[in-house]
Amino acid sequence: MAKRGKIGSFILKIFLRPLGCLPLGFHRACGRCIGRFLGKTVAYRRDVVMINLSRSFPDKKYKELQQICNKFYERLVTIFMEAIWFGSSSNKRLDKSHIAELNGLEPLNEFYRQGKSVFVLSSHMGNWEIIGGIKHYAYSSPLSCPENDVCVVYKKQSSAMMNEFLKDNRIAAVKDKEHFDGMVETKSVMRYAVKNRNISKLYTFIGDQYPYGGAARVEIESFLGQRTPSMIGAASLACRMSLPLVYQNMLVREDGNYDINYTVIADDASKFTPEELMTRYYQLLEEDLKKQPWNYLWSHKRWK
Repeated sequence: MAKRGKIGSFILKIFLRPLGCLPLGFHRACGRCIGRFLGKTVAYRRDVVMINLSRSFPDKKYKELQQICNKFYERLVTIFMEAIWFGSSSNKRLDKSHIAELNGLEPLNEFYRQGKSVFVLSSHMGNWEIIGGIKHYAYSSPLSCPENDVCVVYKKQSSAMMNEFLKDNRIAAVKDKEHFDGMVETKSVMRYAVKNRNISKLYTFIGDQYPYGGAARVEIESFLGQRTPSMIGAASLACRMSLPLVYQNMLVREDGNYDINYTVIADDASKFTPEELMTRYYQLLEEDLKKQPWNYLWSHKRWK
Protein backbone atom coordinates (compact mmCIF):
# COMPACT_ATOMS: atom_id res chain seq x y z
CA MET A 1 0.00 0.00 0.00
CA ALA A 2 2.79 2.43 0.93
CA LYS A 3 4.68 1.57 -2.26
CA ARG A 4 1.56 2.17 -4.37
CA GLY A 5 1.04 5.47 -2.59
CA LYS A 6 4.56 6.63 -3.44
CA ILE A 7 4.19 5.60 -7.08
CA GLY A 8 0.82 7.38 -7.34
CA SER A 9 2.25 10.48 -5.66
CA PHE A 10 5.20 10.51 -8.07
CA ILE A 11 2.89 10.32 -11.10
CA LEU A 12 0.67 13.09 -9.73
CA LYS A 13 3.69 15.34 -9.12
CA ILE A 14 4.89 14.83 -12.71
CA PHE A 15 1.40 15.65 -13.99
CA LEU A 16 1.14 18.85 -11.90
CA ARG A 17 4.71 20.04 -12.40
CA PRO A 18 4.10 22.07 -15.61
CA LEU A 19 1.11 23.78 -13.98
CA GLY A 20 3.10 24.52 -10.83
CA CYS A 21 5.80 26.28 -12.85
CA LEU A 22 3.36 28.99 -13.98
CA PRO A 23 3.33 32.33 -12.08
CA LEU A 24 1.56 32.63 -8.73
CA GLY A 25 -0.75 35.29 -10.17
CA PHE A 26 -2.00 32.77 -12.75
CA HIS A 27 -2.83 30.25 -10.01
CA ARG A 28 -4.74 32.83 -8.02
CA ALA A 29 -6.71 34.00 -11.05
CA CYS A 30 -7.62 30.37 -11.84
CA GLY A 31 -8.57 29.83 -8.22
CA ARG A 32 -11.01 32.74 -8.26
CA CYS A 33 -12.61 31.65 -11.57
CA ILE A 34 -12.94 27.97 -10.65
CA GLY A 35 -14.12 28.96 -7.17
CA ARG A 36 -17.02 31.00 -8.59
CA PHE A 37 -18.02 28.01 -10.71
CA LEU A 38 -17.71 25.62 -7.76
CA GLY A 39 -19.82 27.82 -5.48
CA LYS A 40 -22.51 29.09 -7.84
CA THR A 41 -22.90 26.37 -10.50
CA VAL A 42 -21.77 23.16 -8.80
CA ALA A 43 -22.89 24.49 -5.38
CA TYR A 44 -20.46 22.13 -3.62
CA ARG A 45 -21.59 21.95 0.03
CA ARG A 46 -23.14 25.40 -0.36
CA ASP A 47 -25.91 24.49 2.10
CA VAL A 48 -23.29 23.55 4.72
CA VAL A 49 -21.40 26.81 4.13
CA MET A 50 -24.52 28.99 4.39
CA ILE A 51 -25.73 27.20 7.54
CA ASN A 52 -22.31 27.63 9.18
CA LEU A 53 -22.16 31.31 8.21
CA SER A 54 -25.71 32.14 9.31
CA ARG A 55 -25.18 30.50 12.72
CA SER A 56 -21.78 32.14 13.20
CA PHE A 57 -22.85 35.63 12.12
CA PRO A 58 -26.54 35.94 13.04
CA ASP A 59 -26.34 39.75 12.86
CA LYS A 60 -25.51 39.73 9.13
CA LYS A 61 -28.21 39.99 6.48
CA TYR A 62 -28.75 37.23 3.92
CA LYS A 63 -27.24 39.23 1.05
CA GLU A 64 -24.06 39.86 3.05
CA LEU A 65 -23.83 36.17 3.96
CA GLN A 66 -24.12 35.30 0.27
CA GLN A 67 -21.25 37.67 -0.55
CA ILE A 68 -19.10 36.07 2.16
CA CYS A 69 -20.05 32.62 0.84
CA ASN A 70 -19.07 33.54 -2.73
CA LYS A 71 -15.73 34.95 -1.61
CA PHE A 72 -15.11 31.83 0.48
CA TYR A 73 -15.37 29.62 -2.64
CA GLU A 74 -12.87 31.81 -4.47
CA ARG A 75 -10.53 31.42 -1.49
CA LEU A 76 -11.08 27.66 -1.24
CA VAL A 77 -9.86 26.87 -4.74
CA THR A 78 -7.13 29.52 -4.52
CA ILE A 79 -5.71 27.67 -1.51
CA PHE A 80 -5.21 24.50 -3.54
CA MET A 81 -3.92 26.35 -6.60
CA GLU A 82 -1.36 28.10 -4.36
CA ALA A 83 -0.41 24.70 -2.92
CA ILE A 84 0.33 23.39 -6.44
CA TRP A 85 2.50 26.46 -7.09
CA PHE A 86 4.21 26.00 -3.70
CA GLY A 87 5.03 22.34 -4.35
CA SER A 88 6.86 23.25 -7.57
CA SER A 89 8.73 26.26 -6.18
CA SER A 90 12.46 26.50 -5.62
CA ASN A 91 13.74 28.18 -2.47
CA LYS A 92 14.75 31.22 -4.53
CA ARG A 93 11.33 31.50 -6.15
CA LEU A 94 9.59 31.17 -2.79
CA ASP A 95 11.82 33.80 -1.18
CA LYS A 96 11.13 36.25 -4.00
CA SER A 97 7.37 35.75 -3.92
CA HIS A 98 6.78 37.10 -0.39
CA ILE A 99 3.70 34.84 -0.43
CA ALA A 100 3.65 35.15 3.36
CA GLU A 101 5.47 37.18 6.00
CA LEU A 102 6.04 36.36 9.66
CA ASN A 103 5.35 39.01 12.28
CA GLY A 104 5.74 39.03 16.06
CA LEU A 105 8.63 36.57 16.19
CA GLU A 106 10.21 38.03 19.33
CA PRO A 107 8.42 35.67 21.78
CA LEU A 108 9.25 32.60 19.66
CA ASN A 109 12.90 33.58 19.40
CA GLU A 110 13.05 34.30 23.13
CA PHE A 111 11.61 30.88 23.97
CA TYR A 112 14.19 29.34 21.66
CA ARG A 113 17.02 31.25 23.41
CA GLN A 114 15.72 29.82 26.69
CA GLY A 115 16.04 26.32 25.24
CA LYS A 116 12.28 25.70 25.12
CA SER A 117 10.21 23.99 22.47
CA VAL A 118 7.06 25.85 21.45
CA PHE A 119 3.63 24.51 20.54
CA VAL A 120 1.86 26.68 17.97
CA LEU A 121 -1.89 26.38 17.41
CA SER A 122 -2.87 27.31 13.87
CA SER A 123 -6.24 26.85 12.11
CA HIS A 124 -7.97 26.49 8.74
CA MET A 125 -7.47 30.20 8.11
CA GLY A 126 -5.26 31.50 5.30
CA ASN A 127 -3.43 28.67 3.52
CA TRP A 128 -2.48 25.84 5.86
CA GLU A 129 -0.86 23.94 2.96
CA ILE A 130 2.14 26.30 2.80
CA ILE A 131 3.19 26.47 6.45
CA GLY A 132 5.94 23.92 5.77
CA GLY A 133 7.91 26.80 4.25
CA ILE A 134 7.70 28.96 7.33
CA LYS A 135 11.45 29.66 7.62
CA HIS A 136 11.31 31.41 4.24
CA TYR A 137 8.71 33.91 5.42
CA ALA A 138 10.87 35.66 8.03
CA TYR A 139 11.79 38.78 6.06
CA SER A 140 11.85 41.59 8.64
CA SER A 141 13.50 39.52 11.40
CA PRO A 142 14.88 35.95 11.37
CA LEU A 143 13.25 32.94 12.98
CA SER A 144 15.92 31.52 15.31
CA CYS A 145 14.70 27.93 15.15
CA PRO A 146 16.68 25.94 12.51
CA GLU A 147 14.77 24.50 9.58
CA ASN A 148 15.18 20.89 10.77
CA ASP A 149 13.57 21.79 14.10
CA VAL A 150 10.40 23.26 12.56
CA CYS A 151 7.71 20.57 12.74
CA VAL A 152 4.23 20.41 11.22
CA VAL A 153 1.77 18.01 12.83
CA TYR A 154 -0.68 16.49 10.34
CA LYS A 155 -3.49 13.94 10.18
CA LYS A 156 -2.85 10.98 7.92
CA GLN A 157 -5.03 10.86 4.79
CA SER A 158 -7.14 7.80 4.04
CA SER A 159 -5.67 7.71 0.50
CA ALA A 160 -2.06 6.47 0.54
CA MET A 161 -1.35 8.38 -2.66
CA MET A 162 -2.71 11.71 -1.34
CA ASN A 163 -0.97 11.20 1.98
CA GLU A 164 2.42 10.82 0.26
CA PHE A 165 1.71 13.65 -2.18
CA LEU A 166 0.68 16.14 0.52
CA LYS A 167 3.61 15.22 2.78
CA ASP A 168 6.07 15.87 -0.04
CA ASN A 169 4.25 18.99 -1.26
CA ARG A 170 4.19 20.57 2.20
CA ILE A 171 7.97 20.34 2.59
CA ALA A 172 8.79 21.61 -0.90
CA ALA A 173 10.65 24.55 0.64
CA VAL A 174 12.86 22.45 2.93
CA LYS A 175 16.49 22.52 1.77
CA ASP A 176 17.63 19.20 3.25
CA LYS A 177 14.65 16.93 2.59
CA GLU A 178 16.70 13.76 3.01
CA HIS A 179 17.29 14.37 6.73
CA PHE A 180 14.09 16.28 7.52
CA ASP A 181 11.71 14.49 9.89
CA GLY A 182 9.47 17.44 10.74
CA MET A 183 6.24 16.11 9.23
CA VAL A 184 4.83 14.39 12.31
CA GLU A 185 1.58 12.40 12.21
CA THR A 186 -0.86 13.18 15.03
CA LYS A 187 -0.68 9.68 16.49
CA SER A 188 3.11 9.91 16.73
CA VAL A 189 3.50 13.45 18.05
CA MET A 190 3.62 12.56 21.76
CA ARG A 191 6.33 9.96 21.21
CA TYR A 192 8.22 12.34 18.90
CA ALA A 193 8.03 15.26 21.38
CA VAL A 194 9.20 13.12 24.31
CA LYS A 195 12.04 11.67 22.22
CA ASN A 196 13.16 15.19 21.27
CA ARG A 197 12.44 16.85 24.62
CA ASN A 198 16.05 18.08 24.89
CA ILE A 199 15.90 19.81 21.50
CA SER A 200 14.14 23.17 21.06
CA LYS A 201 11.57 22.58 18.35
CA LEU A 202 8.68 24.57 16.90
CA TYR A 203 5.55 22.40 16.56
CA THR A 204 2.62 23.69 14.50
CA PHE A 205 -0.77 22.06 15.05
CA ILE A 206 -4.04 22.71 13.22
CA GLY A 207 -6.22 23.10 16.29
CA ASP A 208 -9.74 23.70 14.98
CA GLN A 209 -10.79 20.35 13.51
CA TYR A 210 -13.86 18.51 14.73
CA PRO A 211 -12.56 15.85 17.18
CA TYR A 212 -12.00 12.56 15.37
CA GLY A 213 -11.66 8.96 16.49
CA GLY A 214 -10.67 8.53 20.11
CA ALA A 215 -9.09 12.00 20.38
CA ALA A 216 -9.36 13.68 23.79
CA ARG A 217 -11.91 16.49 23.65
CA VAL A 218 -13.67 19.21 25.58
CA GLU A 219 -16.71 21.40 24.93
CA ILE A 220 -15.84 25.06 24.40
CA GLU A 221 -18.68 27.20 25.79
CA SER A 222 -18.77 29.62 22.89
CA PHE A 223 -16.98 29.87 19.58
CA LEU A 224 -18.85 32.19 17.21
CA GLY A 225 -21.81 31.92 19.56
CA GLN A 226 -21.97 28.12 19.52
CA ARG A 227 -20.93 25.34 21.87
CA THR A 228 -17.99 23.75 20.09
CA PRO A 229 -16.37 20.35 20.61
CA SER A 230 -12.60 20.67 20.47
CA MET A 231 -9.60 18.39 20.49
CA ILE A 232 -7.15 19.17 23.28
CA GLY A 233 -4.16 17.02 22.31
CA ALA A 234 -1.73 19.90 21.67
CA ALA A 235 -2.83 21.83 24.77
CA SER A 236 -2.64 18.70 26.96
CA LEU A 237 0.85 17.84 25.73
CA ALA A 238 2.02 21.44 26.26
CA CYS A 239 0.62 21.24 29.82
CA ARG A 240 2.42 17.96 30.55
CA MET A 241 5.73 19.27 29.23
CA SER A 242 5.36 22.78 30.74
CA LEU A 243 5.91 24.36 27.33
CA PRO A 244 4.74 27.67 25.84
CA LEU A 245 1.55 27.65 23.76
CA VAL A 246 1.20 30.22 20.97
CA TYR A 247 -1.64 31.18 18.62
CA GLN A 248 -0.87 31.68 14.92
CA ASN A 249 -3.19 33.46 12.49
CA MET A 250 -2.89 33.90 8.72
CA LEU A 251 -4.62 37.02 7.42
CA VAL A 252 -4.94 37.79 3.71
CA ARG A 253 -3.48 41.09 2.51
CA GLU A 254 -4.94 43.15 -0.33
CA ASP A 255 -2.32 41.78 -2.73
CA GLY A 256 -3.37 38.18 -1.94
CA ASN A 257 -0.27 37.40 0.15
CA TYR A 258 -0.44 36.52 3.84
CA ASP A 259 0.51 38.09 7.14
CA ILE A 260 1.29 35.44 9.76
CA ASN A 261 1.12 36.74 13.32
CA TYR A 262 1.86 35.14 16.68
CA THR A 263 0.16 35.71 20.03
CA VAL A 264 1.32 33.98 23.22
CA ILE A 265 -1.50 32.08 24.91
CA ALA A 266 0.68 30.89 27.81
CA ASP A 267 4.40 31.12 28.63
CA ASP A 268 3.97 27.91 30.63
CA ALA A 269 0.92 25.86 29.66
CA SER A 270 1.11 23.79 32.86
CA LYS A 271 -0.32 26.77 34.78
CA PHE A 272 -3.65 26.35 32.99
CA THR A 273 -6.06 23.56 32.12
CA PRO A 274 -6.28 22.38 28.50
CA GLU A 275 -9.85 23.69 28.40
CA GLU A 276 -8.73 27.17 29.48
CA LEU A 277 -5.99 27.18 26.85
CA MET A 278 -8.32 26.07 24.05
CA THR A 279 -10.96 28.60 25.11
CA ARG A 280 -8.40 31.37 24.68
CA TYR A 281 -7.36 29.93 21.32
CA TYR A 282 -10.94 30.03 20.04
CA GLN A 283 -11.39 33.58 21.35
CA LEU A 284 -8.39 34.73 19.29
CA LEU A 285 -9.59 32.81 16.24
CA GLU A 286 -13.05 34.35 16.54
CA GLU A 287 -11.55 37.86 16.66
CA ASP A 288 -9.71 37.17 13.40
CA LEU A 289 -12.75 35.66 11.68
CA LYS A 290 -14.75 38.78 12.44
CA LYS A 291 -12.09 40.75 10.52
CA GLN A 292 -12.10 38.35 7.55
CA PRO A 293 -15.21 36.13 7.75
CA TRP A 294 -14.58 34.60 4.31
CA ASN A 295 -11.06 33.50 5.29
CA TYR A 296 -11.96 30.12 6.83
CA LEU A 297 -12.86 26.57 5.84
CA TRP A 298 -16.65 26.97 6.09
CA SER A 299 -17.35 23.83 4.03
CA HIS A 300 -16.09 21.77 6.98
CA LYS A 301 -18.87 20.36 9.16
CA ARG A 302 -17.49 21.97 12.30
CA TRP A 303 -20.70 21.74 14.30
CA LYS A 304 -22.40 18.35 13.93
